[in-house]
Amino acid sequence: MNNRITNISTAEFDESTSIPGERILDISGSHLGVRIEEIPPDGTTSHHHYHTAEEEHVVVLEGDATLHLGSEQIQIGVGDHVWFPAGEPIAHHIENSSDRPFKLLVFGERKTDDVVFYPNGSVMLVKSVQGRTTYSYSERESDS
Repeated sequence: MNNRITNISTAEFDESTSIPGERILDISGSHLGVRIEEIPPDGTTSHHHYHTAEEEHVVVLEGDATLHLGSEQIQIGVGDHVWFPAGEPIAHHIENSSDRPFKLLVFGERKTDDVVFYPNGSVMLVKSVQGRTTYSYSERESDS
């Protein structure tokens, strides 16, 4: 099989994620991350976050959901495209508050110099050429 070609209609989605009912098909390359995500009712795409170096794009394939962008809540649906610029400190995530699965196509850069901030959480994720490291704010404060 050629690993450069994936048929998204017949490929197996990964269901072993941390969100019950979530299904992901990762079709990424080495420089561009591409995934199809299916979020169950009452699920979310991620924790509220923003990236310092990576740009993200989302295209809604099926269903309706609520985009949390900073403190705003915006309804999105089939055909909508949302763009999250790198370095813009406005956190985002998408919540499926409907009674049907919500499916989206997600594109993001694969930068090794990115920091992901979670303003409502107690951690940040730092990506470097050595890999990914999660830093807990509480651990850092207790070490000083």
